[in-house]
Amino acid sequence: MASNKGLNSTLVYAGSDSFSVPSLRRLTELKYKKIIVLTKPPKKQGRGMKLRNNPLAQFSSEHNIETLMPENPNDKSFLKSLVDRSPEALITSAYGKRLSKDLLECFCLGSINVHPSLLPRWRGPSPIETAILEGDSMTGVTLMQMTDELDAGPIYTQETIPLKNENTKTLSKKLSLLAADMLEEFLPVFFEGASKPQEQNESLVTQSKIIKKEHARVDWNESSETIDKKIKAYYPWPVAHTYLGEKYIRIWDSEVLLGNGEGNRPGRVVSVCKEGVIVKCKEGKIALKGIQPEGKKEMLATDFARGNKLEGRLFS
Repeated sequence: MASNKGLNSTLVYAGSDSFSVPSLRRLTELKYKKIIVLTKPPKKQGRGMKLRNNPLAQFSSEHNIETLMPENPNDKSFLKSLVDRSPEALITSAYGKRLSKDLLECFCLGSINVHPSLLPRWRGPSPIETAILEGDSMTGVTLMQMTDELDAGPIYTQETIPLKNENTKTLSKKLSLLAADMLEEFLPVFFEGASKPQEQNESLVTQSKIIKKEHARVDWNESSETIDKKIKAYYPWPVAHTYLGEKYIRIWDSEVLLGNGEGNRPGRVVSVCKEGVIVKCKEGKIALKGIQPEGKKEMLATDFARGNKLEGRLFS
């Protein structure tokens, strides 16, 4: 339970996507009385291109939390309006905007950034996806102090979980709930001034990169293990994809299989069975379990195969 000092402190909570929602929900459940949400402004989305709030803004609106949505949080006029609110501490979680030194200095008690990796491993914009792509056996959440350099600040605390057969959607949910638990435990220590942040080991730094849609095109000349990691890392965005003739096919679930499918070209459908649609890769075979044909909803690959003769056909 937080100290009275903590519960009565003015917190600014900065975030945008669904990863940041569980921690804000936890803060409200713990009865922090003065929370201000800092988030991105609405943007046009969907077929109708209507302005829509991001998940954190939607949550804060539903719970009547004061919400600030500047285009540029480092703008002088916004900083003045922020200072006028006398904020004491900043918590950031998947906000998606760089924050200036001037903004960080607005908080007399300091800042906490929630980062979904075991820093200094996987600094940067895609730590969850990259941990899956690289086949890491462990991942976790780091609470760190914010500095001018992205994800380079001293570490307050870390928690680790095993990583096995996760996709980005399921792993992100697990890590977001872990982050909420960690904040609940750490904030009383932070408000008492008893935290002891440790500098990161710069010799162990690795960087994740911005993910683009073209990264998700399946290359059947890669091994089944590599393709499987990409399918899991790129779900729910940008979603691994391939072509069956002229048809654009998204792939959202898969499993590596033993055996090599000798005598077949990479991309060739070897068979269809209860495990899924079996495809030859350069090394090994992969079972496609979940797909989404263009213009249709997600479905089991075996259901798609019933209406389409797939054996012997070639994905490209």
